[in-house]
Parts: sequence; structure tokens; C-alpha cells
Amino acid sequence: MPFDGLGYIAPQSKVSLWDRLGRFLWGEPNPGKLLPPTAFTPLPPGQADNVTLQVLMIGRALIEDRKDWVQRRYETRDGRRCAVGALRGAARLMNLQGPQTGANAMLLAVAMSRGFNDIESMNDNSSHRQVLSAFDEAIARARL
Repeated sequence: MPFDGLGYIAPQSKVSLWDRLGRFLWGEPNPGKLLPPTAFTPLPPGQADNVTLQVLMIGRALIEDRKDWVQRRYETRDGRRCAVGALRGAARLMNLQGPQTGANAMLLAVAMSRGFNDIESMNDNSSHRQVLSAFDEAIARARL
């Protein structure tokens, strides 16, 4: 069985307000949010493009909680992300190089089917629930 890394995901302890404030004031990067282990569940080998599907699934997990999602910015210092920022963050977590055109194309196709010209305008002019449903639709399309 291939290594999936699930045994190395440890529960994250609460970071105090003073620690976060100190990191912000000294310009230290955000230590990152722990993703739920389900975001890293290995995909079946029969999938056409596992990387695209995994980027979409991890991207959705990054903004699943309302407090982790933002509009009109790709990413904030405290770790909130928009839809495009979530795709970029997922690619970084997976150590992928270059733009993830497959995941972007899937989400862009969903955005365009909803009447938007790009992913950014869909994110900025939609509710959190609508953005998550766009990710769900893109994930469903990627599985086909």
C-alpha cells in the first residue's frame, strides 16, 4: 500500500492571542492551519487526473470554515483565502510547482456556467455557501 501520510497529521493545539499578535507584529508567517485528515485521503488509482481532484478537494477544505474564507483578496496574513488563494494554497501544501491549470480550469468552468467571467468575480460576488457549492461541482466534474 502506498504511503499516504495520514499517520503524520497531528492535532493542532490552540495558539494564544499573544502568540498570534507577536507573530503579526514581528512579521513571522502564519504557522498554517491544520486540515482535516479527510482532505488527504488517497484517491483511487483509476482516476484520470488525481492531482486536479486533490487540489480541488484540499482547496475546498482550506475554506470550508466560514472564518477561513475572504473576499477581494487572495490570501490574508492570518491565513484566510479566497477560492483562487485556496487553490494556490492547496498546490503549495502538495509541493506542486507552477500553476495548477487543471484545477483552475475546472473551477473556472463552474464559474462561467454561473455567469461569471473568472473565479475571482465569482468569489467576490457570491456567498460562502455558493463558493463551496462551486468547489463541490468542480470536484464532481473532475471525478467524471
